[in-house]
Amino acid sequence: MDQPTAEQALREMEVLIGEWSQTATRAGGEPWPGEAKASFEWLEGGQLLLERSTVEMPEAPDGVRVYGCDAANRTYYQLYTDDRNVCGSSR
Repeated sequence: MDQPTAEQALREMEVLIGEWSQTATRAGGEPWPGEAKASFEWLEGGQLLLERSTVEMPEAPDGVRVYGCDAANRTYYQLYTDDRNVCGSSR
């Protein structure tokens, strides 16, 4: 049986590379005014994916996320922080 590799797992995230426009909304609410954007790029070496997000609204924090993978367990991980100094992780 072939063991998955980090290269294969990271290649699946390649579709995110670039700049994206977003619509930001409160849960169950109307879209916020202003523009929301996210950009994705590989960090040097291509082993981690970096996301930067911005929302043109003072109440909405700008954020940074780093994505990586554990290929042996087929699991992706995310580390997050934003302008409020909130931080967290998820898989």
